[in-house]
Amino acid sequence: MAFWAGSFERAGTQRFLVELLSRIDRERFDAIVMSTAKRGELLPVIEALGIPVHEFGTGASALSAGTARGLPRAASFLRRERVEVLSCMLGLTTIVGPFVGRAARVPVVVNNQRNLSYWLEGGAKERAYGYANRRVVDAVLVNSAAAAGELVERFHVPERKIVNIGVGIDLAPYSAGEAGDRDDPRDEALARELGTRGHPVVGIVGKLSEVKGHEHFLEAAATVAKARPDARFLIVGDGARRQELGRMADTLGIADAVIFAGVREDVPRVLGLMDVFALSSTSEGTPNVLMEAMAAGLPVVATDVGGVPEVVEHGSSGLLVEAGDGPAMGGSLLEILNDPARADSMGERGRALARARYDINAVVAKVEDTFAALLCTAGRAHAGVGRTSSELKLGQAGEAGRKP
Repeated sequence: MAFWAGSFERAGTQRFLVELLSRIDRERFDAIVMSTAKRGELLPVIEALGIPVHEFGTGASALSAGTARGLPRAASFLRRERVEVLSCMLGLTTIVGPFVGRAARVPVVVNNQRNLSYWLEGGAKERAYGYANRRVVDAVLVNSAAAAGELVERFHVPERKIVNIGVGIDLAPYSAGEAGDRDDPRDEALARELGTRGHPVVGIVGKLSEVKGHEHFLEAAATVAKARPDARFLIVGDGARRQELGRMADTLGIADAVIFAGVREDVPRVLGLMDVFALSSTSEGTPNVLMEAMAAGLPVVATDVGGVPEVVEHGSSGLLVEAGDGPAMGGSLLEILNDPARADSMGERGRALARARYDINAVVAKVEDTFAALLCTAGRAHAGVGRTSSELKLGQAGEAGRKP
């Protein structure tokens, strides 16, 4: 099977791909990765798994010269490798990938929609995406009811084609001993390093891009700072907006309280410094970082967008606010900061929900079983048909016993 991604920055879908590749049953599936740009922090992680990554350069649009050159090469590669399942993961690959898969006669072609389609702005791109999901792919894998609903309502995709595989994370790094124990000396050292020692901390983790709404987080921080001048606001992540957001913090008069920590490899430890976690996105699917914060025992304040309300129980594990309303987010953050008992209760509820609902191993198993069922429907499995999915070994499927 082949997973077709873009590049490999440390973002939600790319991180999910890494988790999937690291856990997928190698006795059932042979995995390869296709990319439109072979770069990013997670590329060496994938290569360390022993999974080959092949680049098929495309341009910024489906009509660019780079795309015109790259797509025929991708189709030839799929035919040559006799790929039996093509999973198109993100962005442009979910528009052009299904057509390439069909041209290469791949038996099973699936799309993934792991966020809402804020990146589609109408026109030919939106029409092609809708057509691919309605008529070309065998299934669309989503991670939230919100994403499924958008596919049905906006793109008129038949419900029978949509599979909600759920969402999950590796819960182990977010155990209390590693992320939540404030007496841990590693946390104290990190607090000194980042300048948060002795302060209540409101934190946010994510790429500094428009859709993450960091300007609203800073507006919220300004609201909190008026009532709690002792608070510190920790921004983890980097991106094109770094300088712009720094200037905004200065304009709001909170530059001394805002800490831009950049990209961190020790996110579980950094979460352990926080008292409240914030998510200010204007559009989301089901963000992994929200579940990570909950698994770390943090109360959350998040925008009521996409799949977020499916994760956060308003009033129980956190508070939801309208997207774009920085002062409202600030007020909710203050509610939690000023009520430690409520904060602890919300954090424990969030931790319990994360453990009960968001184990990545369950998600990987559902992906495997979905691919198995689709291959059976496509007539690619032999005598395994009729057995339970756990008994079906796709490594024995196909005319020559090849794995998908």
